[in-house]
Amino acid sequence: MFFEIFVQVIGFLGIAINLIAVQFNTHGKIVALKTAGSFMFGLQYFLLGAYTGVVMEFIGWIRNLTFIYLVKKNKPTKWWIVFFSFITVILGVSTILLTWESSIKSVAWLTADFKVATILTVGISIISIVAKVLSTVAYGVSDPHKIRMLNYPTSSCWFVYNFVAFSLAGMINEVMTIISLTIAEIRYSKKRKNSSPALNIQKNTEQIKFEDVSKDNA
Repeated sequence: MFFEIFVQVIGFLGIAINLIAVQFNTHGKIVALKTAGSFMFGLQYFLLGAYTGVVMEFIGWIRNLTFIYLVKKNKPTKWWIVFFSFITVILGVSTILLTWESSIKSVAWLTADFKVATILTVGISIISIVAKVLSTVAYGVSDPHKIRMLNYPTSSCWFVYNFVAFSLAGMINEVMTIISLTIAEIRYSKKRKNSSPALNIQKNTEQIKFEDVSKDNA
């Protein structure tokens, strides 16, 4: 009982870190905090026996640190996105094959039917690979807005994975992340509108007109 509670607590720590991450508006802070949250979930997946998820998270840690460095130095990330996506697919498929028995056990709570368990195991393994490829593209771009938008499908994929792997904290994390992404987008979209060139021109024009009227009245 203590072990199960401990595993879920690790996940909830990951939730808190991820919720804070998307509220920032710089590439470095978002990706760095996402990496910290990813570490917590990688540990949780390991304890749950969901090893494909562990490998996907491990790749993500290395990838994120690489992208933080490249973006900070204003270096191109396109080929690194391709490289890490390729590595993700290769290692993801290899992990499915090497940890097949453990992966089957991780879905045992849903069904005792071996065929159904096999389908579920293959399904969630593929979903975790797709999710990691999507996040690779997301963290490879420097625009915080694009990072948040690409996190929507990523979180949706991880929600399904966490449900089948029975990671309660993982499921709550993805729901809360989507909510937090939406809040952040609303906040920063308002700021973008308020600071848009067209709006500034309009404000300046109105100010000039106001000053002209004041002069005429004087």
